[in-house]
Amino acid sequence: MKIDANSQALSKILTMESREFYHIPPYQRSYSWKNEQIDQLFSDINDESAGYYVGNILVTKHESQDEPSSTVYEVIDGQQRLTTLSLFLLAIWQITSSLKGTLPSGLEDDYVSQMYSDIGRRLMINRDPASPRMQLLEDDAKIYQELIRAVCEKDEPQVKKNRIFVRRYNHIVELFEDWRSDIGALYAFYDKLINVLVLQIEAASIGDAFSIFSSLNSKRLPLTLVDLLKSEFLGMGEGTDNQQQSKLQRQWEMLDQTFTIDGNGSDVDTKAFTQFFLNNYDAFESTIKSSVTKGKALNLYQDVIKKKTRLARLGNADTYLNEIIKRARIYVNIIGLSHLRINDPLLEDPTIQQLLANLQQLESTQAYPLLLFLFVDAERLGLDVMKMRTILRAFVSFYVRRNITEVPKSSNIRAMLINLIREISADNLRGDIIVNLIVHELKAKGKNDEDFGKEILQRPLYDQTPKTTRFVLIDLEHALEEANDASLSTKERPIDLNNVLENGKPRWSIEHILPQGSLPKYWQQMITPEHLEEAEDLQKEYTHRIGNLTLTAYNENMHQKPFADPEHPATQEDTHYNLSKRDYKDNGEYVGMRSQLQINTSIPRPGERIEDKTSWTIDDIKRRSEWFRDEMLKRYRFPDID
Repeated sequence: MKIDANSQALSKILTMESREFYHIPPYQRSYSWKNEQIDQLFSDINDESAGYYVGNILVTKHESQDEPSSTVYEVIDGQQRLTTLSLFLLAIWQITSSLKGTLPSGLEDDYVSQMYSDIGRRLMINRDPASPRMQLLEDDAKIYQELIRAVCEKDEPQVKKNRIFVRRYNHIVELFEDWRSDIGALYAFYDKLINVLVLQIEAASIGDAFSIFSSLNSKRLPLTLVDLLKSEFLGMGEGTDNQQQSKLQRQWEMLDQTFTIDGNGSDVDTKAFTQFFLNNYDAFESTIKSSVTKGKALNLYQDVIKKKTRLARLGNADTYLNEIIKRARIYVNIIGLSHLRINDPLLEDPTIQQLLANLQQLESTQAYPLLLFLFVDAERLGLDVMKMRTILRAFVSFYVRRNITEVPKSSNIRAMLINLIREISADNLRGDIIVNLIVHELKAKGKNDEDFGKEILQRPLYDQTPKTTRFVLIDLEHALEEANDASLSTKERPIDLNNVLENGKPRWSIEHILPQGSLPKYWQQMITPEHLEEAEDLQKEYTHRIGNLTLTAYNENMHQKPFADPEHPATQEDTHYNLSKRDYKDNGEYVGMRSQLQINTSIPRPGERIEDKTSWTIDDIKRRSEWFRDEMLKRYRFPDID
């Protein structure tokens, strides 16, 4: 088996001089990265030093049949990452295209001209929009070429905005919008982007490539930041007696076990362990607003440990490690990993536990440095249970709003919250002043109620942020059950909407009333009876709106079933019924749209009974989306602290 592996900068892969194409073969899937993955790659490139390694691409090489002078690389692995990198370039190119000729002569104008000229040559062969270097799958390729053409001709792209590829690209453009007025920062990112390192692995044949792919994706245990930090912490005992060194070893084992699920010898959650060290540094060791990266963390911790070791010579070498263990035990409770319950009145409070669980579902990792700081130093900061509840409620409201509106940008949130740590520490703030500061900052950085309401109505929430959408549906259901003194659960049949099956999937999942996938004719006729050819576009525009969503434990059974079957409705005698989503029954109970879920009371129009409702239309989705908007504005308002 012949293998060539070369570490190359992106500038060499998407080089301006060659006639090399990167082709996505038809057996690959379409572009499927979510906004979260895009944001993470963007943040990594922006935060790390130049020459950051972004991963591997696995290719096979052959000559182009259409152009003998050209080389085509079939991308076997790494196409999502490579496509995203090219979309970053395209977004910068679009921005520089709009700025070209509008700036006075000077450095910024030079930067814009250089980026505009270079990126066009990187993305296309001979500056021809019909010959992009990245050759995507058919549907994505058409959109990609149209986006390139629009920039070339300074025209509006003729694309359907509800396409996933278009939505992801528009999200990427938004990541760069703040730099329209800061060309130096835009150019600095561009320079980092074209200099990211990619290990290009070239196999001689498809068979060889798949063998390599299997090997690369098999389980492996690389040396981690945690392994390296262990060596540094245990090195604090150098020059001390054996008893002190043994004590340090035992302390590290205690820290290690803190990051296991059961605390009894199971595998350590290395990702959580690593994130703890990064969050700990940002919360307690750093004095700047930016966040530490994995690439810089080891060197920075080495400096901290040297200082702590010098101080420890006056006492015990394990003093700092003891402090790290204390913080780690609080941290694993914050992130929901903990098997431990520590003697802490804040973390023992059931309401705080639930609010922290809510934040975990809302993917609020950017908040962890601030939360770690607040919980560790709560007594000194004058934060009691009620104050911490208020802060956490504000965070839940912030993250629901942020995940739906995508404002502020994910890449800016961590720095914003780390800045609050610095402000609290510098000004020695305490108690209600801290609460007010945090709540006001969270409220100020997001969309106001009016704009939040508009976004709820317009965005395809399920496709954009499925985890947050599921959280909202369940959270609203619980709130409405409490407000209406109603519950699905009984003593005989307890129901937990967050229950997880043995395979790790949720028992209760999101159901699209107007279904996804290929629409049967009865659904086409229902949503657009006079123009069946428009059904697919309407489906794509409205299927993922929140007004079209509910919860069910029978998602796999309903699929494309009609909303109702008026000619063959379920009867009281039916134990099982599966002819429609409305009347679906199991073990004598309605488990479809007629289930006792409180969010399902909004499916019929006001004054209409669910058992009499026989249709589900686009107007129904719009109406029910407005109902959700009103409930969400009430549920996710910020705490009143004035």
